Amino acid sequence: MAELAQVSSATVSRVLNNDLSFNVPEETKNKVIEIAKKLNYCKKTERKRKTKEQPDIKVGLLIWCSEQLEYFDPYYLSIRLGVERECLRRGIEIHRVFRWVEGSNRDMDLSDLNGIIAIGKVNTSFITSSKNPNMHVVSVDHISSDQCDAVVFDLEKAAKQAMEHLFELGHEKIGYIGGTSYIFSKDNKQYYIDERQRMYRFLMTEKGWFRNKDLHTGGWGIDAGYQLMKQAIEQGDIPSAFLIASDPMAIGALRALDEFGLRVPEDIAIVSIDDIDIAQYVKPPLTTVKALPEEMGTTAVKLLVDRIESGREAALHVTVPTELVIRKSCGANS
Repeated sequence: MAELAQVSSATVSRVLNNDLSFNVPEETKNKVIEIAKKLNYCKKTERKRKTKEQPDIKVGLLIWCSEQLEYFDPYYLSIRLGVERECLRRGIEIHRVFRWVEGSNRDMDLSDLNGIIAIGKVNTSFITSSKNPNMHVVSVDHISSDQCDAVVFDLEKAAKQAMEHLFELGHEKIGYIGGTSYIFSKDNKQYYIDERQRMYRFLMTEKGWFRNKDLHTGGWGIDAGYQLMKQAIEQGDIPSAFLIASDPMAIGALRALDEFGLRVPEDIAIVSIDDIDIAQYVKPPLTTVKALPEEMGTTAVKLLVDRIESGREAALHVTVPTELVIRKSCGANS
C-alpha cells in the first residue's frame, strides 16, 4: 500500500489506525484509504491487541468528584476527556467507572482489571495493596505514592507565577479566595492546606504583608467564588488584588464585585488559575495560569500502557508546564 500510494509505511499505518495526532493532507489520507479498499485490507484489531507485544488492557477509571462538580468545574472534566480520547485512539476499553463522592459506596471490583487511572485527590494505597498482582495505578492531579505513576499540575508554581505578576504590578494588599481541599481514601477523607493557598501565605508572609482577614476559603465552584468575594467586600478594607484558586471561582467573584459597583481591574485586580475556555470570554477576560488538563489525561493513559507493556518497575511522576496568560482582569493588558 505504501508503494502504491507513494508514501512511507509509517504514514499508511498511522492513517489506517486513525492516529489523531498525525497531520496528513486530506488528499494523501483519501488515497491511502482508497488503496486499502481496493486491496480488501481488513484491520485485525482484536487479534493484534491480544498478542504478547500488545496485551488486552482492561482499565478502570476512578473519579473523586460528582458529575455535577465536573459540569461546573471543567478542569476535571477535561482530564477525563483526555483519558477517554487516548483510550479510544489506542483501542482500549474503559471497563468500569467508579465515582467517590460524599456518602457513596467505595467498594470496587478490581478482580479483572490490570489498570486504574485515578483522577483527583485520591489515596490509592488500597489498590496497590490489593490481591490483584497485575494491577497498575496512575494518579492524575495527585501523587498518591512513590510506587505509582502520576501526572500533576504544579499548583505551587502556578500560584507563585500569579502572585509575582501582581507584585510586579505594584500590589501589596492581595487577598486569596479558594476552596477547602481534602484527599479521599477508601474509608475517610483527610483535609489539607491547598498548594495554592500555602504558596500565597508563604509569599505574603515573606514580604511582611500577610493578613489573615484577606484569606477566604470555602467550597469550590462559581457560587463559592461569589459568596467568598461578597464576604471579603462586606468585611471592609478590601485588598487591591486577589489570587483566586480557579477560573470558575473567579467568574463568581466577578459577579459579586459587579453587584457592589467595584470595577475590574480599575478597583480590584484579579488573577486566577486554570485557563478554561470561557476565561477569555468573560468581562473582563481573566488573567490566569494555564493548566493542560486534557494533556494530563492523555499522558496518564500513555504511562499506564507503557508500564503494562514494558514491565517498567520504576514509577514516573510527570509535571505538566505552567504558563501565565495575561488578559485584562489584572490591569496589565487594559
